[in-house]
Amino acid sequence: MLTSEVLNPLLNAAFTREITWLEASDQHPLDEFIETFYNTLKRVQETMEGMTDAQVVFSHPAHSVWSVSESITHLIYSQGYYINKMLEIATSSLPHVVEAARGFGEGAKAGMSADQLRKRMVFATEQITTAIEGTPKDHDPVKSEHNEFFGVCAYRTWILLLLGHEVDHIKQIVAMRRLGRAEGV
Repeated sequence: MLTSEVLNPLLNAAFTREITWLEASDQHPLDEFIETFYNTLKRVQETMEGMTDAQVVFSHPAHSVWSVSESITHLIYSQGYYINKMLEIATSSLPHVVEAARGFGEGAKAGMSADQLRKRMVFATEQITTAIEGTPKDHDPVKSEHNEFFGVCAYRTWILLLLGHEVDHIKQIVAMRRLGRAEGV
């Protein structure tokens, strides 16, 4: 598993275009990216534990960070995009996700209850786990595609992008939870 001291500079280098996403995804074994993703997903779920409806819908007007509800619903919705990308580059016969993000910020919904979010997270976790477990052995490690936002992407690149997206949003979730606590929510 990659520590944040290793992962964050790698993600930053790719986000700032010091290196390509493909080059970033070559820095560590695929299994480490997958293990780190699962750990990050677990942290998202742990962060959600015990949150109230008021906490998940809290939004601070002075900060541009999404509410926990918006972050979680966006993560869930956007996972469909990454699942489809993994399936397209692998030879898996798993079905594609019909409702999947096609652009940035899609799927974010304010006002969801904490219980609804937890239930959706359980389903989404099962769905992404099935896709990840069903594709690593079925992909051609040299097969790639060009993406207009991320450049050349291989299977491992899509896994790293999925991980980076999850890391970005858990930071938002934690920040909004802290802001809410500071405001007495």
